[in-house]
Amino acid sequence: MKKFITSTLFTLIAVLTFGQLNPVNDFAFEHWYSFGSVCPGFNCFSLNWDEPDVSIQDTLIGYNIYRDSELWRFQDYQGAGCGEATPQCPDADFFNFPEPFWVKVKAVYNVTLLESPAVDSAQFLGLMMGTELIQKENEILYPNPTTGIINIDIENFLKIIVVNNVGKLIYVGTDKSIIDLSGYSKGIYYFKIITDKGVKTEKVVIE
Repeated sequence: MKKFITSTLFTLIAVLTFGQLNPVNDFAFEHWYSFGSVCPGFNCFSLNWDEPDVSIQDTLIGYNIYRDSELWRFQDYQGAGCGEATPQCPDADFFNFPEPFWVKVKAVYNVTLLESPAVDSAQFLGLMMGTELIQKENEILYPNPTTGIINIDIENFLKIIVVNNVGKLIYVGTDKSIIDLSGYSKGIYYFKIITDKGVKTEKVVIE
């Protein structure tokens, strides 16, 4: 009987010490384009999950959200995202990372900050661009690539919006036919030209 009690106690201690930390449930990631929204570059996203199953020996204190193997942030609440209904986008820096990348969430337990495994993950493939609604044979923006000076070859446009490749707003204007971005870093920029006939989206490379 004594041997059985000793064996049972050892098993209980082993479970408490080395037991599996429960992962989050029902992990879900969505990414979509919504023109006119507050989302960076009109790219919206939703990242949601349910709390892990109840753990007797561990105390859940929050969640670590990863982009690939890099920690994006720790938070003590569920969910992140930016959508049409939000007046602002506090999670806009989610896109500020080389793309594409994998997204995963790990539950964090106890004062020792132990992490659960991530049983589910999703891939972010890159920023989306709007559907081209304006038909024009020649390029609207030239030269492309450019050193920073961009000509706009379209009349009576209502607005032009420029964002960089991580969705940060660079420029908004209504009446210029030439835009000077020579003060910005080399890379890819997205131009959205809005007219009364529709929207034209073009990618411009600054060399």
